[in-house]
Amino acid sequence: MLTKKRFKVLSLHPRKQHNFEQAAALAEIFQDDFRHVTSIYLDPGFVAKMRKWLPSLSNQLAKRSYYKLPKKYVLSLPAAELKKAWREKINKGIHLDDYLNLNEFWQKTVLRRFRAPEICISYDSISNLVFKSWKKKSKLILDLAIGLPQYRQKIKFGDQFKMTHLDEADDQQKYLYKRYQTEIELADLILCGSEFVKETVVYFFPQFEEKCKVLPYGVDLEKFDFPERSFSDKQDLKYVFVGRLSWRKGADTMVEAWRQFVKDHPLCELHFFGVKDAEISLDDLPSNTFMHGWVSRPELINRLKEMDVFVFPTTFEGSSTAVFQAMALKLPVITTRNSGTILKHGESCEIVETGNLSGLIQSMDKVFRNREYREKIANCAYELSKGYSWDDYRQRLTQILQEAGLLEERETKAKPETAISNIK
Repeated sequence: MLTKKRFKVLSLHPRKQHNFEQAAALAEIFQDDFRHVTSIYLDPGFVAKMRKWLPSLSNQLAKRSYYKLPKKYVLSLPAAELKKAWREKINKGIHLDDYLNLNEFWQKTVLRRFRAPEICISYDSISNLVFKSWKKKSKLILDLAIGLPQYRQKIKFGDQFKMTHLDEADDQQKYLYKRYQTEIELADLILCGSEFVKETVVYFFPQFEEKCKVLPYGVDLEKFDFPERSFSDKQDLKYVFVGRLSWRKGADTMVEAWRQFVKDHPLCELHFFGVKDAEISLDDLPSNTFMHGWVSRPELINRLKEMDVFVFPTTFEGSSTAVFQAMALKLPVITTRNSGTILKHGESCEIVETGNLSGLIQSMDKVFRNREYREKIANCAYELSKGYSWDDYRQRLTQILQEAGLLEERETKAKPETAISNIK
């Protein structure tokens, strides 16, 4: 029989998103009182060696590691990952019900292995069972990596939306809605990656607004930085989209906008970096469209330095790290408010409405024709990015924990311009 382990602070996530960066921040804050629990984690030193020996394999291994997170702070529970790989093999893909079942399997594994900590930080859609079991035993912090799925119906129907529209969803979606509701209700504190995420919570659960704390994600400024970018009046601008090619990320709108845009700008190029979903059709694309698929982070950085305009017409995000990366590389940004961006239209980016094809084309044309404007918004975004490193994230998280009474007051190195009180 396994003896359950207990730590003061646990963070939980079965996969790799931005959670390794958050875990590194928590390790600095709580040190030996903290552990991050995930499915598979590799020592950063081992991955560095593999880059020399087997560079092709190391790119995949690097997704399961983070150079600022020592392995001593991470505990691996691989059963859920192995189960996921098996399901992908026999089902030839993973569907929503698979993810929901795998997430519950993951949580049951966690509950078998660990006792309730003083503080538990976990993510949306993977916390309902853990939160139920540890309620009143732990301080429960929910990190919303994306807006509530219920809000997609609000986006779909706009001003005509009624709560009864939620009843029109299929059983899987209804179950997902219920899972998010359970996590929202049980959480003692909710970390929202952006004002957009907070808005999705408050719209459906206004009684829990006080739980919500806006905490934007960040960017690795040591790797994503390109202050020497130059701007010139040229006819062959390279536009770039980074992220999964899916409806949720607006890839369908991007493709259609490009088909129309390129007719008047035949020398321009569009580059896609990301895996394509089956729902997105790439038939009859213009010849100056380039599909690169998934690439390693070092290669992505080098390729983005060659680009001229970052376009991300996503419909539903949390706090897009791709936008932060574009900012740090001094790329002019065209995106939507739903990306969770901190940028402002006309000052540091071009904001378009989600699904607005003509608006997207107009913004792409605007930055094409106006080099000075393109340079202005890129420079402004670049300066803003300096306040959104993962170290800044740690400082903001520290302040939130202190204000919630979960951390003793201590001196922080937060810069005045990046203090949490300045995030609107």
